[in-house]
Amino acid sequence: MPRNVLLSILFLSGCYFSLSIRAEDISSDVIPVTVKPLQQLVFHPVKKVPAQVVSLQSSLLSAEVSALVKNVHVQIGDRVLKEQLLITLECDDYELNKQLLIAEKQALEADYNFASYQYQHSKKLIKTNSVSQEEHRRQASEVNRLAAQKRLLSTKIQQAEKTISRYRIKAPFAGVIARRLIHIGENAAPRTPLLRLIDVDNLEVEVQMPIVLVDDLDYTALNFIYRNQAYPLTLRAIIPSIETRARHQRVRLSFIDKKTLPDAYGMVEMTLRRMNIPANYLISRNNQLGLFILKETNAKHLTAHFYRLKNALAGRSATIDLPLESKVIIAGRHALSDGQKVVIQQEH
Repeated sequence: MPRNVLLSILFLSGCYFSLSIRAEDISSDVIPVTVKPLQQLVFHPVKKVPAQVVSLQSSLLSAEVSALVKNVHVQIGDRVLKEQLLITLECDDYELNKQLLIAEKQALEADYNFASYQYQHSKKLIKTNSVSQEEHRRQASEVNRLAAQKRLLSTKIQQAEKTISRYRIKAPFAGVIARRLIHIGENAAPRTPLLRLIDVDNLEVEVQMPIVLVDDLDYTALNFIYRNQAYPLTLRAIIPSIETRARHQRVRLSFIDKKTLPDAYGMVEMTLRRMNIPANYLISRNNQLGLFILKETNAKHLTAHFYRLKNALAGRSATIDLPLESKVIIAGRHALSDGQKVVIQQEH
C-alpha cells in the first residue's frame, strides 16, 4: 500500500476516535429523564379520630309537686311530639275546685248579662226622665261590680289550670322516650326523675381533636364512619378551650343529610388541607430526603434541582408546599446530582 494512502487512513481513524470520545463525554454529562407535574403526584392525607354522636337536647323529666302517678301514657322507645302528655299525676281536688270556679263564673255571667240589660234599658229611660239619675248610676255600678267579679273568677280559674298543669307532665320537645323510671301508683316526689327524653332529630358529632390538626382540616370533606357507612358532616363550632393534658380541642360537627342514632360511637374521617407526596418518589442526597425538580436555566438548558423536604422520614409520605405546576423528575432521578444537566425523553 502506498505510504500516503496509509497515512491518510491513520489520520482519519484518529479523528473518528477523538470524535467518539467527545460524544461519549457529552452524553455522560446530560442525563435523559422523564417528568410529571406535581399535581398528578400529590394527595391530601386522611386522618381518623374517635367521635360520638350527641343529642342537642336530652332531658330527665321530673314532677314539680308530690303526688301519686295516675297514668303513664308512653313506653320506652315511643316517639312523642312537643307538648304531648306523658304522665298524669293524681290531682282530683284541684280538678273539683276548677269545676266549682267554672260553675260560679257561669252563674255570675247570668247576673252580669241581666245587669247589663237593665243598664242599657236605663240609658234609654233617662232621656225621657222615666228613671232617676241615682237609679241609673246604681245600675252602672252593679255592672262594673259584676264585671270585676268575672275578671277575678277568670284569674282564679287560670290559677287552678296552672296548678293542674303541674300534675300533667308534657314533652318539652319532640323526641324519643329513652328511659322510664316511674310506674302507676308510685309517688312522684318533686325533682325526682320520671322519664328520660332524647331529641333524635337535632344531633351533632363531638370530636376530641388534636390541636395540631384543628387548623389543618378541610372542613368541607368530613365524614362520620359508623357501621361501615359514611355520614357527611360540616363544621358547626370549634370550642375555644384546650384540654392541656391531652392537647385536644373539642369540635362540634353537624350532619349534612342523613343521621345516625344518639350516643353512637364511630370515627370521623378528616381530609387535611396540606398536600403530601408518596414516599416512593422521595430520594436521598447528603443524608437528606427530597425531590429532583426540573429547572430551566438562562441558557435554555434543563437542570435537575434537589429540593429538600423538611421533616421527611424514610418510608413515609412527606408534606410538600411547591407549586402544583412544578415538574418532578421520575425516571432517571437516581443518577442525578444537584444542578445536573438533563434532557426530557418521552415515556414509552
